[in-house]
Amino acid sequence: MFKPIRRNLTILYILTFFLFLVFILVIMYFTVQKVAEREQMKEISQYMKQEKAISKAGLARLKENASGSKVQEAGHPYFYYILKPGGKLLEGEELIPGLHSEMRKLAAEGNLRSGYHEIEYNERNAMYHVEAVHAETSGTVYVVFGIETTGAHHVMQKLLVLFLLLSAVFTAILALLSYFLAGKAIVPIHVALEKQRKFVSDASHELRTPISVFYSSIELLEKEEGEHLSTFGKEVVADLKTEAKLMAEMLEDLLFLARSDQEVQQYRFEEVQLYDLCASIARRFQAGLPKNILLINNLLERPVVWGDPTRLQELIYIFLENAKQYTENGFIKLSLYRKDNFAVIEIEDSGSGIDEHDLPHIFERFYRGDKARVRDGTGLGLSIAEAITEKHRGRIEVKSKVGEGTVFKVFIPLKGEET
Repeated sequence: MFKPIRRNLTILYILTFFLFLVFILVIMYFTVQKVAEREQMKEISQYMKQEKAISKAGLARLKENASGSKVQEAGHPYFYYILKPGGKLLEGEELIPGLHSEMRKLAAEGNLRSGYHEIEYNERNAMYHVEAVHAETSGTVYVVFGIETTGAHHVMQKLLVLFLLLSAVFTAILALLSYFLAGKAIVPIHVALEKQRKFVSDASHELRTPISVFYSSIELLEKEEGEHLSTFGKEVVADLKTEAKLMAEMLEDLLFLARSDQEVQQYRFEEVQLYDLCASIARRFQAGLPKNILLINNLLERPVVWGDPTRLQELIYIFLENAKQYTENGFIKLSLYRKDNFAVIEIEDSGSGIDEHDLPHIFERFYRGDKARVRDGTGLGLSIAEAITEKHRGRIEVKSKVGEGTVFKVFIPLKGEET
């Protein structure tokens, strides 16, 4: 019981810590990236002031010719290009060989826009600034000025890898820490629940004897003095007998659940032919059904499971009795078939159904919906069914609609699949 709670708490802690860690690392990464970009822009701005070729005097001397100009290799840590809107290159110096052809293409397509931009070309990176200016001799031209940022780009890539590694390392550390903290968090709950379980187990055990004596005394009174009792007296004795029997059943159910919680409930596992078990149960159950309820036997296959036949029989009876209790007129259908690696025991009824607000709680101990409060029973049957199913490494699915009926599906792993 506590393993799922600890697991869920651990997952919650890990997700909380991990999201916080990712948030911090993302902020750090983008902060460093923005600072680096600002420094690069500042560097470009400083170099632009130094370059005479793109000054007013430098642009004034430009003359457009038919063949265009050749690009020279830059002898400094920046590059520049002066282009016509159609893509013709008038002048330039470059750091990354061939980058001018990409700039000409952008200019020809009309994609050379003013402002700062980044580009990757031949596995090298650069940041550049574009400005459209008017030159007296050649009209409007684009002035492209930039620096190579390949080194800075590689540093950012390494920083990203470092952050990812840190995330993985810290997540592993956080997982261990979360598991430890989750264990500490459930200690008080575990202690309180163990005390409650012990009380329920001890109280149920101690009450069995007086309840048995009480029930036997009522039976003796009914047998010895029944003929002398008035009609009212007989009704009182009958009611006392019914309540004593119900109390005895409740104590047995509580003891079963207490032993299941403490994992001391005895189970004798063996190979079980579910078809034979269900067929036998159906024959006996049908004998006690009123005439206005039809039992439909729909045993389609012969799956074999590894389980305790006594507990599996109790499990099926719980659902059949539950269906009988809430079906006043209609049918109960018992089906058996295989699905994937499971044997499926399906109990369907045409009874009153379960309200959607009650469905999430029907396996809780003593929980009874509004309609169930007028019925007989201890309110522990479905809790016992769930405990038996979990012990067999199975699961229960339920669908219900008020006024139409309910379908319970019990999935038990086939023999060889129970691990």
